[in-house]
Amino acid sequence: NTGMIIRFILLLSAFPLECWASRISRPNVILIITDDQDIELGSLAAMPRTVRLLKERGVSLYGYSTTPICCPSRSSILTGLYAHNHNVHTNNNNCTGAEWRSIHEKKTIGVYGKKEGYTTAYYGKYLNEYEGDYVPPGWDDWHGLIHNSRFYNYTLNVNGYKHKFGFDYAKDYLTDVVTNRSIEFIERVATRKGRPFLLVLSYPAPHGPEDPAPQYTDSFPDIDSHRTPAWNYAPNPDKQWLLQRTGKMETVHVAFTDLLHRRRLQTLQSVDEGVERIIHLLRDKSVLSSTYLIFTSDHGYHLGQFGLIKGKNMPYEFDIRVPFFIRGPGIQRNTTIRKPVANIDIAPTVVDMMGGAIPPHMDGRSMLGLVSENEEEVQWRDTLLIERGKMPRMKSIRDRLERQKERFSKRERVRMDCAKKKWQQDCAPGQVFRCVWERTDWLVKRCDREKECNCPLRGKREVEEEEENENPDYNSLLDEFILISHTENVKEANEWFQGTFDIQS
Repeated sequence: NTGMIIRFILLLSAFPLECWASRISRPNVILIITDDQDIELGSLAAMPRTVRLLKERGVSLYGYSTTPICCPSRSSILTGLYAHNHNVHTNNNNCTGAEWRSIHEKKTIGVYGKKEGYTTAYYGKYLNEYEGDYVPPGWDDWHGLIHNSRFYNYTLNVNGYKHKFGFDYAKDYLTDVVTNRSIEFIERVATRKGRPFLLVLSYPAPHGPEDPAPQYTDSFPDIDSHRTPAWNYAPNPDKQWLLQRTGKMETVHVAFTDLLHRRRLQTLQSVDEGVERIIHLLRDKSVLSSTYLIFTSDHGYHLGQFGLIKGKNMPYEFDIRVPFFIRGPGIQRNTTIRKPVANIDIAPTVVDMMGGAIPPHMDGRSMLGLVSENEEEVQWRDTLLIERGKMPRMKSIRDRLERQKERFSKRERVRMDCAKKKWQQDCAPGQVFRCVWERTDWLVKRCDREKECNCPLRGKREVEEEEENENPDYNSLLDEFILISHTENVKEANEWFQGTFDIQS
């Protein structure tokens, strides 16, 4: 017996003490994902509990979605891969398709969590085309939403069995179901020593159909935080081809975006409550100090920005910027880090938090060194790849442009500015242009050349014909005049205008 004891002691001494400690005291990890939540339109101002408990008690990062559409981004969150590597490019093709299931789904954070001895659970939205006919590998407790986000009348796959839900708020409202079942899971596993947990809460809010809980249906009656400087800022001929063909929103669109913004914020109130309930439970169970929490969204959203009525997919901040908070052991508090992190960084960070080796095939990086209170000197990226997802339908945009193009033509812009008296006055020192009325329309003349010009009087038809024939000298002159007048308008009255359309009829 004495010999056996000695051999056992020698064995213990040969096993690094930190390995035993790490197996006993490994932290829990909770990932909270919202659906379509913006940061640029002011959604976080409506979530004071989340801001207080996660942002002010942890780190706020400049978070981005590398492909701003649901299924590609969620695939990146789970795998740490760019869309061009997991090949989920839209909400349809390969969204839980053959390649996803045979290759990438076997390398998600759930699978890595199981390998590290974690108890794993997933509640809520998974991927848009998930049919609910299987339980993805890596999850001990699986409550996955079948198809896309809904708040009522949906079906969950609960550990291999389909459960249908109805329209009763008290028992069916999906945001609360996600929170309640996550609380039940934490109650079961939080105090089990040596067996930490990985928990994903994937909320449907604020995605459509934007059904708020009954108690919040009258909230935010006058909110207009979505009306950012880019709101209804159109047309935009200096930007990419889609925005070159997008006019201003009509009155009905303006009212719609106002309503939709209110509804989105109303749905987020239940998420805000859920975050508070989860954190209070962790504190009650004495595991909050040993639990990492990550809060983010799959991508941002636009509501009228650059005249685009609603949606995502665009390579602009309102669609690619997302909320991004991390709280937990050894994490800085009430700090903002202005370095670009992304959805591809979540999987390697979660693996790192669980004590695993980060798989070399992942495109993302662990953020732990970046957010650590030890203030490690981390060489971090300064660029990110943003990849195109599904493009919006062009017909409605094209039809709206067709109705509006005359309002934004170069000719109309010149007429609007020339109608102002300051451009009709005789040339003064320092003045570059003046407008002269010739029979039926305005003609723009350059002051420093006016005396050299013996131009015959021309009618409106002749002026229009010259513009339509794209006289290069006169078109160049008009461009310069519009630029100068626009600059002065902005200085004087912050008047809207960005550019003109030159459209061949």
